Amino acid sequence: MSETGGQSPRDLVFTTMVWDGNASVADLQAHIERMKRHAHRLRIQWPENMNELISRAMSQLGHHATSQPRQPNGLLRMELTRNGELNIEPRAFSLRNEQIEAITVEAPRWSPKVNGTKHGDWQPYLNAMNQADQAGTDLALLVHEYAIVDGDRATPMVFDEDSTVWVCGDTEGAVESITASILIPLLEDSGIPVQKGRLNERLVARALEMVAVGSGLGASQIESIDGDAIGKNHGFAIKCQTLLTQHYENKNAWSDVGA
Repeated sequence: MSETGGQSPRDLVFTTMVWDGNASVADLQAHIERMKRHAHRLRIQWPENMNELISRAMSQLGHHATSQPRQPNGLLRMELTRNGELNIEPRAFSLRNEQIEAITVEAPRWSPKVNGTKHGDWQPYLNAMNQADQAGTDLALLVHEYAIVDGDRATPMVFDEDSTVWVCGDTEGAVESITASILIPLLEDSGIPVQKGRLNERLVARALEMVAVGSGLGASQIESIDGDAIGKNHGFAIKCQTLLTQHYENKNAWSDVGA
């Protein structure tokens, strides 16, 4: 499986799912629906037998469904090429539900249809992740026109001083996050309002907390950006981690897709 899929964004579409280490993945339908929307934007034909292709690819991993309670134990990267080939590859967690440090890098930009999709020209995101690693940090936050629009592999959420959560607006070019889409209604149900907009310098500077959410990172609290501390609280990060743990403890969050 190619990490970047070649030089063209239209070479492939992909998603990365939470995996139980056996034959079950979390939030499969949400991942399929997002992947299908992105495929349409990238002009990649969507196979009518997608579920069959997924089951076939999963069975090749040699894992079987289990009756044991399912918990996040890793990741599965699923990609569909423009030639109609479906590939699935296991990945290990590197960081999850931890306190992390971040740097800012310039956000890569493509055409409006490509921006915000998980596509074949992913090397700029990998380069950003490598920049963070070389700086001795854990995450690169992608900045466009003086606002944070995305993370290299997670979505930033800002907990403002008025107890409102801010996430990047749909038109800013961020990748649509499955994990954020799970958390937002759970946060709102618990009385925490969520707004979409620009994560500009002023908003980030006054934040009580900032959390990066994603299939791999879970809900990891960002302690600093470019060496500057972000808030001193921990309650919002703990709240996000608790809500995600409860979500994955629900058997309805999981789908058996293997042999």
